[in-house]
Amino acid sequence: MGKTRLFPWTLALLLPLFAALPALSNPIEEHAVDAALFHVYRAVVFAAAQADGWLYPRWVPGINGGLGGPLFTFYSPLIYFLMTVFHVAGVPFALTWRLVVALAFMAASLGAFGLGLVLFRRADVALASAALYTYSPYLLRELFERGSPQGMAIALYPWVLWGLLALAESPSGLRLALASVAWAALILTHNAGALLALPVLALWWLFLTLRAGRTGLWMAVLALVGGLLLAAFFLLPFMAERWAVQLANATDRSWASPTTGVMRLSEFFAWPLVFDAGLVNNDTGQTLGPLPAFLIPLTLAAMPLLARRGRGADAVLAGGLALWGAVALWMQTAAATPVWATITPLGIMQYLNFRWRLLASIGLVVALGTGLLLAVAPRRWVGLLAALTAVLGVGIALPSLYPSLLTHHAEVPRDPTLADVREFTLRSGFPDLSYFRELLPRWRTVPFTPDEADRIARSPVSNLPEGGQVLRWERRTGYLEAELETPIAFQGAFHALYFPGWVGYLDGERRPLQPAEGSGYILMDIPPGRHTVLLQYEGTMAQRVGDGVSGITVVVLLALAVLWRRPVAQDLSYAGALDESYATGYLKPRWWVAGSLVGLAALKTFWLDPHTPFLRHHSTCESIHGAQAQVDVWFGETLHLCGYAVSTHRAEPGQEVSVTFWWEISRPVDRGANSFVHLIGPTVNPATGTPLWGQEDKQMGINWWRPGGLYRDTYIFRVAPDAPPGEYRLEVGWWDPETQQRYPPRVVAGEGVALSEWNSLFVSTIVIP
Repeated sequence: MGKTRLFPWTLALLLPLFAALPALSNPIEEHAVDAALFHVYRAVVFAAAQADGWLYPRWVPGINGGLGGPLFTFYSPLIYFLMTVFHVAGVPFALTWRLVVALAFMAASLGAFGLGLVLFRRADVALASAALYTYSPYLLRELFERGSPQGMAIALYPWVLWGLLALAESPSGLRLALASVAWAALILTHNAGALLALPVLALWWLFLTLRAGRTGLWMAVLALVGGLLLAAFFLLPFMAERWAVQLANATDRSWASPTTGVMRLSEFFAWPLVFDAGLVNNDTGQTLGPLPAFLIPLTLAAMPLLARRGRGADAVLAGGLALWGAVALWMQTAAATPVWATITPLGIMQYLNFRWRLLASIGLVVALGTGLLLAVAPRRWVGLLAALTAVLGVGIALPSLYPSLLTHHAEVPRDPTLADVREFTLRSGFPDLSYFRELLPRWRTVPFTPDEADRIARSPVSNLPEGGQVLRWERRTGYLEAELETPIAFQGAFHALYFPGWVGYLDGERRPLQPAEGSGYILMDIPPGRHTVLLQYEGTMAQRVGDGVSGITVVVLLALAVLWRRPVAQDLSYAGALDESYATGYLKPRWWVAGSLVGLAALKTFWLDPHTPFLRHHSTCESIHGAQAQVDVWFGETLHLCGYAVSTHRAEPGQEVSVTFWWEISRPVDRGANSFVHLIGPTVNPATGTPLWGQEDKQMGINWWRPGGLYRDTYIFRVAPDAPPGEYRLEVGWWDPETQQRYPPRVVAGEGVALSEWNSLFVSTIVIP
């Protein structure tokens, strides 16, 4: 690769530094909710199972009070393979997550650049597309705020499209294998992320058919089928054994359903929020940034221009991208709620949980649409427009690149152990390392307790008869062996969770097993005397078939890669993207640009961010950015109200009103509390029998709050449609769900606040005309 070819690829590699360096230099695993609660600990149990000899550990130790569970039968495992590789190389588990996130940003940039270079045939346009994709707000939110492998899956979207395009335009065995591997990698990174890519994949399939004819159509089908077969070792057991866990738990909660979570249009295209260094719970909001607001319509407008230039396939791609972007956005609005109510109960849609997940491909829509727009611009302006687009894409994202200012969710040990995993899962209430306990075997229905976990650690059996004894026992991943002596026959309840794939042996002879309802323990009949009991996880038929299908597919693809070769006169795909003669707009090497990228990213990360107020607010309890009123009010001896803001002081019946408070906590507490905001009217509401005309109530996890920072807390309620005219008062309060007692407010200072007769605080008034 000559300098002309190397230079733009170097820029594509350096482009994500503004995001990758903060990912590596900050404890992002503690500020991204899913990473703090699940993913680091999942890597720990994955690695522990591998250390016990399981290459792909569907069953892992440490979770569920020490009983283990079928975590990776149902959760895509590829990220944890990667984290384990880093850990074996000596990287602590917490830092392996940072590495994976940094690599995801790099993968997004390189994949988007390579795909753009093939599509647009200009390196500058491809770099602009890569910048928009890498710094798209949705991807930043997934990797920094959620901390989800879905973000890693999104980073792979361009690679899948690039692989399919390479195969369609110049079929060969190697390209079929690469495209299949890319699709399988996406599935094995995040299966829901792969599902969310299907609308764009369907559009891409049509594009390839128009661009490369039947060859493109069938090559894409072969690659997608090949990827599914490669991932069969995961997909087949997932489908066959999902009845044995409590997946329905993930669809029971109204707040985790696509039928809720309506977004307003003003939220879609807002500028990214500027973080406040004084806040402990900054968030990015749901914005997609201002660029999609005009780039998606302009992409649709480019459709006839591309068609007139004889680029029919590109025209269809532009129109399809714009229409899908518009549909995905519309599906976030209140108008789409009836559609969600209809489709959510249908099959896999109920597991989507949040309607905003449908926006996963918006970054790709904007990145590819922008490239197609630049392709129809006057040639003399393309370079300048591409450079401005790249700078704008990165510049708009800069306020979001402070991951250490996002909400701190949990302390994560630098290199946690299985004991840390057990302690965390019991304390947090996530015994199976999932939000809704949806990965618990269905026979386990009672909560885990620390006392039970201690009993599990001390003994292999829960109900040894009086006079019996455990002579010897051993537990490791998927294995429990015990030598027992019992004076009477009994049905032993062994400390392992019943699940398809467990096999039991008594003195070397196979015996039937059954589950204990409630505890979910494995039951086996034990006769009197001295016996050796062996419980072993040997897998299921679906697992063995899946392993076989994946293995055969690997062999077939390797054979095709070796035997099916096709010389190409003009390569418009993988090699073509590296060939300077292919792209008419390859950049003249200016290595000072690459050096400047490195220098600016390092300057921002290591000097501007820690030593200056650059791109951030800096609030204190005495001076809060965004507060309309500064107050000094205590609720009990722990919660301190510093200020508040009300969205409006004049509202119509039925109008939505938001109230934001800024709180401090003086010391850590051991349990959460409930809070409320009420709109108190001058007359009694006939519907409630009280003067309450609007409200929002919350369960607040103040047991996770830390002293020393401000917590921003927003309440949104709707004024009752039949609220009569008059002056209404806003009431805020707290109460302890355990004692049912309110926290008494105490006003130290503050204009416009007053104690209410209900042991709460009046903070403002709203006039209903």
